[in-house]
Amino acid sequence: MKKISLPKIGIRPVIDGRRMGVRESLEEQTMNMAKATAALITEKIRHACGAQVECVIADTCIAGMAESAACEENSVARTWA
Repeated sequence: MKKISLPKIGIRPVIDGRRMGVRESLEEQTMNMAKATAALITEKIRHACGAQVECVIADTCIAGMAESAACEENSVARTWA
């Protein structure tokens, strides 16, 4: 039987990195919100075939273009794996 690859939802936690110290103080809270969102989506949403939707969360919070580009490379690779 052929295994069907279902789409996954990518979650990118984003933080405003413009002000000194703000990012550091909110990074853990932002990542926890992303994890809670992923848990809610996985629990409540199903594909049309009945399978649970899988979420992929970025490794770190994103605060700028360089982090966004790095996240893009990692997320796309993990989403389609």
